[in-house]
Amino acid sequence: MIASGRSVLTAGGILAATTVVALGMTTVAGGAPATATPAGGCTATVRVDSRWGSGESGGQIVTFTVANTASATANRWTVTWPLTDGQRIVSSWNTSVSAAGGTVTATNAPYNGVLTPGASTTFGVQLAGPTTAPTPSCTNDAVPPTTTSPPTGADVTVREADNQRTVTLYVGQTLGVTLAADYLPVSTTGSALTPVSTSGGFPTGQPLVATLRAVAPGTAELTTSTDHACRHTTPPCALPTVLWTVHVAVIELPPTDAGQTVVVSAPDNQRDLTLRVGDTLVVSLASNYVPPTLSPAGVVVPAEVTGGYPSGQPLIARYVATAPGRVDVSTITDNLCRHQPTPCPSPQVRWVVHVTVTS
Repeated sequence: MIASGRSVLTAGGILAATTVVALGMTTVAGGAPATATPAGGCTATVRVDSRWGSGESGGQIVTFTVANTASATANRWTVTWPLTDGQRIVSSWNTSVSAAGGTVTATNAPYNGVLTPGASTTFGVQLAGPTTAPTPSCTNDAVPPTTTSPPTGADVTVREADNQRTVTLYVGQTLGVTLAADYLPVSTTGSALTPVSTSGGFPTGQPLVATLRAVAPGTAELTTSTDHACRHTTPPCALPTVLWTVHVAVIELPPTDAGQTVVVSAPDNQRDLTLRVGDTLVVSLASNYVPPTLSPAGVVVPAEVTGGYPSGQPLIARYVATAPGRVDVSTITDNLCRHQPTPCPSPQVRWVVHVTVTS
């Protein structure tokens, strides 16, 4: 992902099976799959296995198929769909389901979250009430969070699929958090972020929505976990606790007379970029990357480099384009265990962007 500009940032009788395909919000019933580009790195299709009755006395059993359409392996997926008035969840299998505010959120079970590119898995739900088929949407963590500033609301919004992502903000920008109702309110470390508002979350039964503002350069971690009412009964249920973390790096705004600022991160590996003299390049990577090297030197110069291996903090490196030419900005991951007397077999991941600077 490449972001540029001054304000950069980064679902009694047997019914013939009916299929609903969710590609973003594109819906196809009883026909060929839609050809729209899948949103969120995955698709969710719904098959109605059986349906009976009508209105409040109705019900249906549906099977969802979740497929990873991204080019990277997904470790977690989330499917959501709106409930028709009067519909309610009776039971589910191969998933963890919650309903709040008329929306159902289904997340993977511990054993079916990992999907390689093109792989799929299924889960089932029994619904009571009106027999309208679900119209789901799907996301997974194979696609990074969108960090381009929307016209309104938070500058950057993170969701369940963004677990363990690194996000970069400028001082003054806002970060929105949207999670399912079974998550506890988020907590944050350090002084780079300050809470603005929060609502919902366990035990309110409403989706968790929070806003934080970046107030000072530095790093922070947003953390929360799921909880369920049945875990507080006697005896408690055995539902697992899901942990969620997002790493945030906050940097100063560039000077008002500076050129464009381009922020690059892990998905930009092997990208070709073009800058002009005076432009700023910001590299935002996870904490296991070492500080980048420049080859050759002199085309862009470091303005500030913080974090990275072995500091345990997200890597943020800022460069200013100073002369026409071409330069590779490259780095590699590292791990403490690789430096032990008996090194671990931890693989290293190389990352590079090819930058051309024009006058």
